[in-house]
Amino acid sequence: MRTLKYNIGLGLMLLFIGLFSACKQDVGSPLDLNADVDIVSFKVGTAIGTIDQQKGSISVLVPAGTDLSALAPVIALPSEARVSPTSGLAQNFSFSSTTPVTYRVYNGNLYNTYQVTVKEIKAEITAFRIGDRSGLIDQQNKQIKIYLPLGTDLKSLTPSVEFTSGASIAPGLGGFVNLNSPVKYTLTYMGQTFQYTVTAILGEEPKQVQTIYNGETVVPHFDGLGVSGVDSPYANPKTKGANTTPFCASFIRDAETGAGWHGGALWNANKVNINPAAYNRFSIMVLKDVEGDVQLEIQSDGEQNKDWLRARYVKAHVGEWQELIFEVPAGRTANINNILVMPHEHPNGQPVAFPTQRMYWDELKALPKE
Repeated sequence: MRTLKYNIGLGLMLLFIGLFSACKQDVGSPLDLNADVDIVSFKVGTAIGTIDQQKGSISVLVPAGTDLSALAPVIALPSEARVSPTSGLAQNFSFSSTTPVTYRVYNGNLYNTYQVTVKEIKAEITAFRIGDRSGLIDQQNKQIKIYLPLGTDLKSLTPSVEFTSGASIAPGLGGFVNLNSPVKYTLTYMGQTFQYTVTAILGEEPKQVQTIYNGETVVPHFDGLGVSGVDSPYANPKTKGANTTPFCASFIRDAETGAGWHGGALWNANKVNINPAAYNRFSIMVLKDVEGDVQLEIQSDGEQNKDWLRARYVKAHVGEWQELIFEVPAGRTANINNILVMPHEHPNGQPVAFPTQRMYWDELKALPKE
């Protein structure tokens, strides 16, 4: 009897295991770990991208003057693969040189990520010197201004010029140039030409606005003050209005525990070096949901020689980008190395209360004395 019961029990157990196994095979599917997730080709118009499969990067050079804000790449993929964003969908590549656009390929149980950069074919003059004087280069307008000492003979100058490797330049290097009137320099590169106008000015060079952070081309890291971290670059939530650039800095401020000094700091590896004798003001763009004071705390290295600068984010333009100006105390002589940004300097939301919210700042600049 015992043997009969054992055999019956064993048979039932084997039957259950067989049914469970069959059920699993019906519901599930085997893992596909051999699917191809490599992009085959990436084209923007007639320009073919260079694909680095090992690094997961794609770079595309398009003709000068191409509008990078709405390009629709055509992407060739392996069989059964799909890509996001999809092939043919327009994307903004205007700032991909510093913030590449991410594409991800899916196939089976695998995926692969690519960072895509699209740049215009471009040749640039990167430095223009005469003696110990360096020219101020406006790359957007292709203008170069160089300030030379009073009494300089402008008829026979020998500039030193640095420019994009592989390009040719005219006038050629090593010869004399007459800068009594503006001179045009022409770069030829990859079948295209780029022209700069060089102007010499006798006298001392005025101080220039110093960009400390702009979210696109100047993006030092902000350390979080009282917050887990500062998000940068972060997508600009309002590109219509006073600040049209695509990226900014941002963090979430807590209404209950957020102290007034919470914000972001540029110091240590990202410190600046600003002489208050030459720069006596700062400007910054701020966007938030409530009015109130914004504070910049300036320090010398080692958190010494502190000053607290305030400006008002006004009620009339709440929810919009506002450019605020901060005056450096007239008696300050110590260099400025650390800059701390506090978008809402009201401890725990008092006396100006606010809800927990995401705050934004951008375009931090040092302004020269007028």
